[in-house]
Amino acid sequence: MAAAELPLFYYLHNFHRVLRWVQQYSADLLEAEQVACGHVFWGLSGPAQALLVRLVMRKGSLFRVSKLRYPEIADICAATQELAQAGLVCLAPPLDLDGVFHLHTLAQLRAMFAPLPAGARKHECRAQVALRHGDQLRPCADWPGLAAEQSDVLRLSESVTAWAQRLQLLFFGNQYQDWSEFVLSDLGLYRYETLMLDAASRAFRHLDDVRLYETLSGLREAPDVPDRAQWQARLQAVCAIVTDSDWLQRRRDKTLFSLGQEAERQAWWELADQAYCRSTWPGARQRRVRVLERQQNGPDAWGLFCQAWERPESEAEVQKLARMLPRLRKLAPKARWPEQPVSLERAQARTQLSRLVLPDDGQRVEWQVMAHWHTELAPVQYVENTLLPGLLGLLCWEAIFAPLPGAFFHPYQSSPADWSSPDFVARRRPLFDQALALLDGPGYKECIRARWRDKQGMQCPLLFWPALGENTLELALRCIPPQHLHAIFRRVLQDWRDNRAGLPDLIRFLPAQNWYELIEVKGPGDRLQDNQRRWLSYFEQQGIPARVCHVSREPLA
Repeated sequence: MAAAELPLFYYLHNFHRVLRWVQQYSADLLEAEQVACGHVFWGLSGPAQALLVRLVMRKGSLFRVSKLRYPEIADICAATQELAQAGLVCLAPPLDLDGVFHLHTLAQLRAMFAPLPAGARKHECRAQVALRHGDQLRPCADWPGLAAEQSDVLRLSESVTAWAQRLQLLFFGNQYQDWSEFVLSDLGLYRYETLMLDAASRAFRHLDDVRLYETLSGLREAPDVPDRAQWQARLQAVCAIVTDSDWLQRRRDKTLFSLGQEAERQAWWELADQAYCRSTWPGARQRRVRVLERQQNGPDAWGLFCQAWERPESEAEVQKLARMLPRLRKLAPKARWPEQPVSLERAQARTQLSRLVLPDDGQRVEWQVMAHWHTELAPVQYVENTLLPGLLGLLCWEAIFAPLPGAFFHPYQSSPADWSSPDFVARRRPLFDQALALLDGPGYKECIRARWRDKQGMQCPLLFWPALGENTLELALRCIPPQHLHAIFRRVLQDWRDNRAGLPDLIRFLPAQNWYELIEVKGPGDRLQDNQRRWLSYFEQQGIPARVCHVSREPLA
């Protein structure tokens, strides 16, 4: 399908839409200075509005006016002067050395700060210039070579940058979506589920929620540096955050988990323990057992291990704890340890194995195996983590896009806001159960087919549409028994975060027998991952046909 042609001022229209949305539904979540920016913006001429929006959508806040070229804005200089008079941009702003280097090419810098070492790169030249001139903030005209061109330098005001970022946050409810969402939708490249949105759909309840979110984002995005004092300051700041918002609390827990991981990387075991013990994010408890083990703290490791073993949060936690058992026994030899569980390797003993010797022709081993086994009567397709999750997404579409409180904030969401949360399925349990019940009768096939037709190309985190063509869909509905689909879907829903991945690479359809087989491919030196082992063990328990194919290379002549 050909992409649609964008209107001349498409970006300005989209910005207007966001601004009106926020002013209508979330005006109380703006700071006073940001409200003032909105009032000033509406008083600008069309060209000045367009230029400001162009600038806030670009990276950084420093620009050269002479380098700004937008055909739809007839007089860039006049629009710039209007923005400066309104206080939204600053002309000839004070600059530090980073700003000077950002605005100029290496050739220009060589002319401004001659002599510089021949062949030196930009960051090397910066170090040389800093030694001679310093890198402190100073008036634009005080930098060599900038006196004549200082009026060409423009900086967005901090209030405008903060205002644009707040608008984006209030509209999208997150900081990872940006203005490109509108462009992709306007071009017809992305389609989204139609959502019923109103004043109750906003992401944040009050201004404190917004400030907490921004604080947490700043703490999460701070660079990981091996500085204990900085790490402890970040931990104290996160621990000081108190909120009654469930999703902000989850974000806080995830930030603590990330801090624990950073401390582990630096071998700061006591500090990692502090972070993990304050977090309820999935995996934090098992990581804390590991940290206590590294500190040779047998009693505490044993006590926490027992809590986790008796009430594990997931199959993944059981698997990791079982792997730690032999080491922990050495730390607490007198403790009464639980019985060693049956290893996944033993549980997989009956999984069928195949071995192929194939030449290294530059292709991925999965594609080679697919070509090796593919026949007209038994077609083989590459479906890793796409086919089965896709069928689940189609069957459970209404559950995934249920308009629960706090799930949807804006019309450009490909998934609910709590998609990655541990309680995503629990909040929608009756709806998922209702969808899975269709597998008990013949109606599930027509439900999946109808959704495939009606939702074609629509954004959904479980659907990768290019991998789910009509032929693949029909083969899957014909060859995979509903009992197997039910078993696989049930396991995914039991651990929503971990079990959406780890599924086999290939599927071999046997249409004449209404049957199929899943195939995990491992090339030379490749081993099964933990989530793949768990899936293969589950397939063996449920009688779901699966095999592992090990590929080795032909010896060199």
